Amino acid sequence: MSFVEALFKRYSDPLRDDRSNGSFQIFIVGSLSPGKSGNQLILPPSLSLNGCNIKYSGSERKIRELCANVEQLDLASNGFTGLDEIFRIVKGMPNLRFLNLSENDLSDCKINPHEPCELINMRSLVLNNTSVPFAAVQLLLDSMPNLCDLHLSLNNYTTLDIGPTKYNNIRRLYISGNPNLKSWFEISNLLDAFPSLEGLTMADCNVETIPEDLGNILPKLQTLNISNWPIKEWELLERLNNLTHLTELRCQGIQVLQAINNPDCKRQHLIARLPNIQRLNGSEISDDERLFAEKAFVRWFLANTDANKPERFYTLFDIYGKVDPLAEVDLSPPKYATIKIICTFYDTNCLPSDEDVKKEIKEMKVDLNKSVKDFKSEISSIFNLPIGKMRIFYIDHVLSEVMGPEELKFNQKKLYTYNVQDGDEFLIDQKSN
Repeated sequence: MSFVEALFKRYSDPLRDDRSNGSFQIFIVGSLSPGKSGNQLILPPSLSLNGCNIKYSGSERKIRELCANVEQLDLASNGFTGLDEIFRIVKGMPNLRFLNLSENDLSDCKINPHEPCELINMRSLVLNNTSVPFAAVQLLLDSMPNLCDLHLSLNNYTTLDIGPTKYNNIRRLYISGNPNLKSWFEISNLLDAFPSLEGLTMADCNVETIPEDLGNILPKLQTLNISNWPIKEWELLERLNNLTHLTELRCQGIQVLQAINNPDCKRQHLIARLPNIQRLNGSEISDDERLFAEKAFVRWFLANTDANKPERFYTLFDIYGKVDPLAEVDLSPPKYATIKIICTFYDTNCLPSDEDVKKEIKEMKVDLNKSVKDFKSEISSIFNLPIGKMRIFYIDHVLSEVMGPEELKFNQKKLYTYNVQDGDEFLIDQKSN
């Protein structure tokens, strides 16, 4: 299928609802039949033609007529195998800013001479999972002098030879999911071509080391993602401190963290060792969190005397001195309490004010996880009173003068929810007939 055919098929039906894939409503000018002469589409600035089995461009004149105002083009998961047809499409889009070619097999694309095609408005190019060779990448970069974002993830690269040309316009590079990338020699070949990089996303690669001269390789880098790198030594990770502008880091799953079981402790070690990082694994680092993390870092090495202390420990020890262990405070509710049960018995032949009123007091240890229903059942058996003939009141020995007794009315409620403490009292009152 051609690009033009797919365009009419996708956008020529005025009743089609494309809002689910991010498109806008399309208005048709003229006849509804794309086959009739004079038919014209008014297209949205963002075109989504992914998964349409497009293999070639179609009428270049028609593309120029229809797509002059297109700014974003998604051609992912189609049948393109070379750049020639892609260039025939995009050169009719002078305002194009974003192009997604992901999941087109460009592994064998031929680098043929073509008519000059300069896309000066292009800002973002996505080539994920295309296996596109670097000669083709270079051809695309030469055609997009103002490109800022380059996506090369999931391309199964083993070498990264892009040639000697410098592309100072590239600000952000995404090259994650290339597990065959292991050597910094190969990585440096690529990074040398982008001396103005501010962001590098390179997660899920098998890079085991970080060079000492990283600051010279990436002098302007501000954000970095090295998640799931097999970095085994803290000293290697601390070389990130040589990136003087680096403030944001993602490094989940790096191997050196596996020796620490507590997730909070992992984050504290990273914060303490990398003092310039302001945002770690997607979360901002507040001043209070940094202070707590640095003290926890010192405390950890004081407690783990067998661990080799890094230079950063001594720097922080000079600042904070000997940090005392944190007091262990159990904030969970108490499980048991020793209470007094006061049961009032009335002689059926006397008024409650008479001297024949009797009280029986028992002291007992009660399980506070017990429900009110079970507590009543226990009291019933102790004092030989029917549950239906008694009322139970809780008397807080601290707050009783302010709050007064509280009746236990809700059978499913747990005793600990009343905040029962040692020394509190429960008053058992018989219901009148």
